[in-house]
Amino acid sequence: MIRKNSKKILALLVTILMFSSLSGCNPIARALHNRTAGKTETAGKTEAAGDSGKKDLIEEKKKKEDKEKDFINKKDKKRTENEDSEISEDIYREDPGEVFSEMSDWRFIFSSGAGGWSTELTVNPDGSFTGIFSDSEMGSTGPGYDHGTVYLCNFSGQFSKYVRSAGPLMHSLKIESIRYKNEPDTEEIRDNILYKYTTPYGIEGLDKASGYDAPLVYMEAGAVTSAINEEEMSWIAPMHFGNYLGENWDYVEDMPEELPFGVLINNVDDYAFFAENISETNKTNLVNRVKLPGLKNTELTINEDGTYYCVDENRAGTFRVINTCFKTKKDYDEYDNAEELVRDSLKKIYGKNVPDSDNLYVTSPKNAFYTRYSEMLVNGQYTASAFWSAPGREYEGVYRDGRFLVLKSYETGTSFVCAYIIESENGSFPDSAIANHYITSLALTGRDDRISSAGEGMGAVREMMCDMKLTDKDSVEAREYIMVGSEDEELIKKYHLEDASFDDDYELVPAEKGYSTYKLAQGAYTPFYVQYPEDHFHRLYFAYDFSEYINRSDDEEENTCLMNLYLNEDDEVVYGYEQYIP
Repeated sequence: MIRKNSKKILALLVTILMFSSLSGCNPIARALHNRTAGKTETAGKTEAAGDSGKKDLIEEKKKKEDKEKDFINKKDKKRTENEDSEISEDIYREDPGEVFSEMSDWRFIFSSGAGGWSTELTVNPDGSFTGIFSDSEMGSTGPGYDHGTVYLCNFSGQFSKYVRSAGPLMHSLKIESIRYKNEPDTEEIRDNILYKYTTPYGIEGLDKASGYDAPLVYMEAGAVTSAINEEEMSWIAPMHFGNYLGENWDYVEDMPEELPFGVLINNVDDYAFFAENISETNKTNLVNRVKLPGLKNTELTINEDGTYYCVDENRAGTFRVINTCFKTKKDYDEYDNAEELVRDSLKKIYGKNVPDSDNLYVTSPKNAFYTRYSEMLVNGQYTASAFWSAPGREYEGVYRDGRFLVLKSYETGTSFVCAYIIESENGSFPDSAIANHYITSLALTGRDDRISSAGEGMGAVREMMCDMKLTDKDSVEAREYIMVGSEDEELIKKYHLEDASFDDDYELVPAEKGYSTYKLAQGAYTPFYVQYPEDHFHRLYFAYDFSEYINRSDDEEENTCLMNLYLNEDDEVVYGYEQYIP
């Protein structure tokens, strides 16, 4: 018999996201991944502008003139390469109408979130654009302008129709021309305010940039965040991929692997514009970070407006995942009034079969200190969490858990509600414990090919509780254990437990002596889930990095883990789930 104890909390997952190399013959991709070359003091300028918002942008522009001239001289040369290189250029050409039409659903915003300054840009389907930069210093006064100083730039322009690919869901853009309502470097006093007219902070000078390297890169929702360098991400992450939670208002960051909204990268200065949806079409989807073995997709409808309805089930239909998004004009407050969001969502999904207040348990971000942070945030977005027992089903003992969030479309007044619900019958695979863990594994993405949670061809047919060793990246050694209850006379007799202490009313005994070897169905990428990580977020390990955790000790006896292993028809391990034993 093994000793019974609570498993140690597992270490943090170091998620290694492999991003396809874009180097080689594609010069646009090379520019994307070598942006830092030739930069001078960009990070310092970013920090100064972001923190104060009060910088004299006209003076800053003058300081950057030498840098811009060097960039222009470098990139403004005529291409003189051979015919093969010219053919190579054509490979990366894209339909500008498709790219500009996709961009027209977003408003692009360049801002640090501090100081009250911003540059906003909207794009039309023909590639023309309009925008405004504004900043204010109400304390900067003088004769005739007692109400302060405003920096302002109303601008419009045109993107070049020569659009090229810069990688998956990424597009290289050039600004063909920019026009200004007011001449830059001029000023006037109106209504007791001094207006200083400037160029648009964030894209200034890019209308002069030419050459083969990309001055701007548009990244669609769904593009990998690993393609954004640290300086560029500093303009996005603080406002979008983290939030304050808990009794002490802890800041919790939850970075997505893929963008949930569009981003426009200034490749010259390492600036990044985030995007807000301004259309009646949903662009962001709520998905699970990984596929769950043993499920198959039984229903998937993705509508023209981006709303969707998806159902994944196990073979017996006793474990069910509903992932849906619907449109609403209601302005939900998921922080202070989560129950209204949850109840309305259940009416939309189940019709009249909505649980009453006594059977519906809702947790909002407002009382997040009562629960784990992972049940409140998805990539920085507040969510409502709920569990209930819904009426109208033919069997009892069904566990239901759901998460709900709101995606706002700021211009139309339309919002999109995303709901992710798991229904699990007791004794089914996957079981209710996995359901509770799995529903904390959610993420946002712009891709719609991940809406289904069903794993492909990896159906589990049985589970086994075991003491497990991960000896290499292709197999495990496992010794199966049986849980014997204090009143199970037949098993007590079988395993000679008449004199056992039965702490917590059970004993664990090995089903067989020694360890057996089980092949990992997906090799190094077979998933292992962790229930109780230190940072309050779910953790998924693949075999290649989980082995480092298990083999962390010099004591061989400690290099094991009590797991529930799930096996397919060939007795291959498709999935591992940490087992908690009190």
